[in-house]
Amino acid sequence: MRELLKQYFNIAFLMGKPQDLPAGPGQLQVGVGLALLTYLLALSIIYGVERAFLQAVLDLGLTGIVLFLALKFTGHPGRFEQAYGGYCGASMFINLAALPIFLMRPDAAEPGATTMGALANFVLMVWGLSLLAHVIRHTFDVAMTLSVVLAFVGFLVLSSVITSLWPEHMAIDTLSSLCSPVHTLFAAPQLV
Repeated sequence: MRELLKQYFNIAFLMGKPQDLPAGPGQLQVGVGLALLTYLLALSIIYGVERAFLQAVLDLGLTGIVLFLALKFTGHPGRFEQAYGGYCGASMFINLAALPIFLMRPDAAEPGATTMGALANFVLMVWGLSLLAHVIRHTFDVAMTLSVVLAFVGFLVLSSVITSLWPEHMAIDTLSSLCSPVHTLFAAPQLV
């Protein structure tokens, strides 16, 4: 388990590749479990447990389905366990980084609170998008530019789905919701 966490850490910080992980459903289950748990912990601070669970399942489920279909379409379905498990396991570190940021969110009435919160969310979003682009690049053997574009498009699509299901999300905190790593498809990222 310690070696697996080290590999997830390396992927999260763009030093390792999903192909470095052991093949098989065990690694996939650990990665998804860690991502779901940390995603739930981070989002429940903001939205409560029920909404956090629904959003985590939606995000992780859609990400997994899209990745599975893309790998099947490109003729590489055998890469799914390593790619998705690696993405989820690495996402755990983004979700853990989001925990103190979400816990220490200053009151919106304080001067500069919105700026600091938006900056922290932006950093998490960039990290989540970088992670997803890194996984896409190595899983599909594509150029970094294409993987960044695909990660960003995925983020926009997932953000649209989430905000259509919970429209008050946009009214409450527009910039924060658009920059949330936990629905970076890839975070929460994203936290993912």
